[in-house]
Amino acid sequence: MAAKKGTKKAAEKVVEVKATQTEEKAAETKALKKEEKAVKIEEEKVAKKAEKPAKIAIETKKDATKAIETKAGVMVESQPKKEEKKPEVKKVAAKKPAAKKAVSKTELKTEMFLQFSGKEYGEKDLLQKVKEVWTKGLKKKVGEMKEVKIYLKPEESAAYYVVNDDISGKLDL
Repeated sequence: MAAKKGTKKAAEKVVEVKATQTEEKAAETKALKKEEKAVKIEEEKVAKKAEKPAKIAIETKKDATKAIETKAGVMVESQPKKEEKKPEVKKVAAKKPAAKKAVSKTELKTEMFLQFSGKEYGEKDLLQKVKEVWTKGLKKKVGEMKEVKIYLKPEESAAYYVVNDDISGKLDL
């Protein structure tokens, strides 16, 4: 009886090993097929590019600017044959963005003021001072200003500005 149990276990192990080997071979075969398919696709792409040689023709044109008549060769792509059909291009009307519904008919107007130590600083006043420095101090036009950032430091009684992410300075308040 002991001999039969050992033979059964050995037979089961052989079956398991064969099953594992079969699964591994199947996985390797699948991987190889994927690689072959990718190589085939790549070869087709290269073949398509090789089939379309650049068609270049030489034309001669008369130079009308000089009294002496000369001809110059000009490299030009040749016209496609009549047999080749170009795909038709349909013009599509540009879609207009949907109209935004206004919450209210009047635009909201805002103003910012900073009050500190009995003083008041307004955004418009500070922007006006930066414009004065820009035009009078730096001799530049207001139209050249694209972006202005103003940083208030009331504890220093100063405002720092940056114009067009390039020029910066300090305003004493």
